Amino acid sequence: MKKHECEKKYMVLGVAFSWEKRKGLDVFEWLARDLPEEYQIILVGTNEEIDRRLPENIISIHRTHNQKELAEIYTAADVFVNPTREDNFPTTNIESLACGTPVVTFRTGGSPEIIDETCGITIDCDDLSALKAEIMRICEDHPFSSEACMTRAKIFDMNSRYTDYLEIYATV
Repeated sequence: MKKHECEKKYMVLGVAFSWEKRKGLDVFEWLARDLPEEYQIILVGTNEEIDRRLPENIISIHRTHNQKELAEIYTAADVFVNPTREDNFPTTNIESLACGTPVVTFRTGGSPEIIDETCGITIDCDDLSALKAEIMRICEDHPFSSEACMTRAKIFDMNSRYTDYLEIYATV
């Protein structure tokens, strides 16, 4: 993330296909006002309309050119924040873990199924004080290793899950 001049800051990443309140855009706006200046928020998946409402201290990336570039952004981040209020199974959490980056997310939808004590934390929906505290703890104390995050992501391997489904169907 050198091109954005944030290599000396803690990188707080958010990724969404469509940013809105249910995906937590307002949470990032609050974080931009409340986190210390040594934290840099980067949002991927924005657009010009979103840019107009974002505080100046949020870096907005409309889209990445390929999966490799997105993976590089996830890997460069200190923490991935997913303040989703509605999500059945947020694959962005798994993408972050696969890149070795821990996750802080609201305890909504499928997020608690993805995150465990080895790779991140789920907090109550809209508990912004707890969200901020966990972001800072993860960035400053490094309680989760990249290896543990990647290990957790492997349990969601598509090929392994496919085999599990076939075994279930065979017993029916």
